[in-house]
Amino acid sequence: MKKGICLLLALSLTLFLALGLAEQNYTPGTYTKEVPGMHGPLTVEVTVSEHEITSAAVTAMMETPGMGDLACQSITSQVMENQSLDVDVLSGATVTSRIVLSTVTSCLQEAGADVDQLKQPRERDYGLQSEYTADVVVVGAGGAGLSATATALAEGASVILIESTDILGGNSLVVGGFMNAPIPELQDHAFAERSPSIDSLIEAALAEEPVNEEHKALQDAVRKEFEEYKASDKTLFDSANWFALQTWNGGDKLGTLSIVKKLAGAAYDDMQWLIDNGMEFVDHVTMGGGALYYRSRYAVLPNGLGYITAIRNAVSKNAGDRLTLLTSTRGTELITEDGRVTGVKATHDRTGSEIVLHANKGVILATGGFAGNVELRQKYCEGEKWPDLGPNVRTTNVSGVRGDGIFMAEAVGANLVNMDQIQLLPYCNPQTGIVNDTLGGYNGSSIMLNKEGRRFVREDGRRDEMSKAIIAQTDGVMYMFSNAETFSVTDLRDCKTMGGQPVSYFLDNHLNGIVIGETIEEMAEQLGFPAENLRETLESYNEHVKSNTPDEFGRVTFVTTLEKGPYIAYPRKPAVHHTMGGVQIDAETHALRADGTVIPGLYCAGEITGVIHGTNRIGGNAIVDYLTFGREAGLNAAQGK
Repeated sequence: MKKGICLLLALSLTLFLALGLAEQNYTPGTYTKEVPGMHGPLTVEVTVSEHEITSAAVTAMMETPGMGDLACQSITSQVMENQSLDVDVLSGATVTSRIVLSTVTSCLQEAGADVDQLKQPRERDYGLQSEYTADVVVVGAGGAGLSATATALAEGASVILIESTDILGGNSLVVGGFMNAPIPELQDHAFAERSPSIDSLIEAALAEEPVNEEHKALQDAVRKEFEEYKASDKTLFDSANWFALQTWNGGDKLGTLSIVKKLAGAAYDDMQWLIDNGMEFVDHVTMGGGALYYRSRYAVLPNGLGYITAIRNAVSKNAGDRLTLLTSTRGTELITEDGRVTGVKATHDRTGSEIVLHANKGVILATGGFAGNVELRQKYCEGEKWPDLGPNVRTTNVSGVRGDGIFMAEAVGANLVNMDQIQLLPYCNPQTGIVNDTLGGYNGSSIMLNKEGRRFVREDGRRDEMSKAIIAQTDGVMYMFSNAETFSVTDLRDCKTMGGQPVSYFLDNHLNGIVIGETIEEMAEQLGFPAENLRETLESYNEHVKSNTPDEFGRVTFVTTLEKGPYIAYPRKPAVHHTMGGVQIDAETHALRADGTVIPGLYCAGEITGVIHGTNRIGGNAIVDYLTFGREAGLNAAQGK
């Protein structure tokens, strides 16, 4: 990596010059303060000698892995290195940054510091050039951009990677932590016996009248595989063809089937590539939320941290001096020459400097969608399906993902498709919209209850159908209801959220509405449900689990009963999660014009594209999407294809 460029592959964001600071007079000692963080208590410890800050650290916190923890490290290290409170907050984790800085300041005040002097502006040298040149320019350092970068580097290309925030990972850091793939070594004998209710999913898809020859050919391939499965001793059917058919059907056949087949066919290799780069998965298959089938595999590390860590490992393997990484740098415009995209104009947010990036072989846009951009989602996506997508509807998205790249591509002739398609995630915190405080270890046994204590939708169904059903309930809220057996624990206090926070903290501090109880009556009282409704609901559900038969809502997947406590429940509400529309691409990730011709030199990957997921993205497929097409874009751009 090139000298002088801020590299977030290391923990330090920038190089600072501390000039002209007056000597401070401290009362020597260690000063500690605990304050509320974004997701729980945060403890800062600062040690000073008579004239120097000798250490500063966050010693305990519950911030988002890969985001909030980096902010903690960055702020305290900047204070230490520069003996100053004039530090750069971490864009992408600004709230945590400001909390840490405020707490460090409070500690230093207690130590007798002249805080006004410590806040005096310092000179900075970000080492920026006005122009850079490489084989490939990648815009956006989320999952797709990092995967593209890793692959282009592995192909021997030089790469400039720019990211509008100070954090690598983007929305890919705050995912639910599972990805989908047919995994024969785990799925062939995933259950003790076959499940007729699960097999009914395949039978229904094969019974559909094909809408075209490509659909018929895929059905025929699945039918042949399914017949072979029934003649074997395997207990769970799956294949790349069935994955593709289910993904296409799950988006109401609006996606481009050939590209959907490429995604499904690459999923297993994508998973192995992650493992080769240090990824750790839980060693069993389950069904993640909205995944529609038992082909999900959860990461060991929380949320998306394991995925991004593995991809960053892949980047580091071949980076050397061929990678230039510019953070706090926002792409603003594509450069074209004779109809070919040859570079990117960008702005460095901290200095306002304009930077020109030249690409010898190609530009890859991987800037994500626009689910967090209220103006855009109302403009494109409000309608009969989602009548209200305004500011009162929360989002799971991180702040840096605003849809910029979609319109950069459109400005050079790229065709935008399916821009009205947006997904709401059913499992979000009613106040914040985040999903990382959802309980981890889910195995598909939870149920959703309304405020009357009754089920109202199939919990193994489509995310759009679940979200619409929740919105129609009293106060537009539901309760996730489970028991200890669901999470394979004895004491529910031992459970952790998907973000790695202990449930005990939320219970002890009466946060997020989480309640536990030994009996149905105790749970009903705490939740305000009629006890008889809750009892009838659980009895009906448990009968379907035991008989393994579809219930009145169409649910076909069952794992454990909810017959005995302890039980746990907490409120959830839909939040805007993913946009399925964007730039039209072909299977090689070339950006296309409306007439189907390729825009030379321009590739797009990840949520910026609009041809894969149709009306509803299957849960767990976003990771497969960014891996498959990020890697494809990196390969083709590096080779100039």
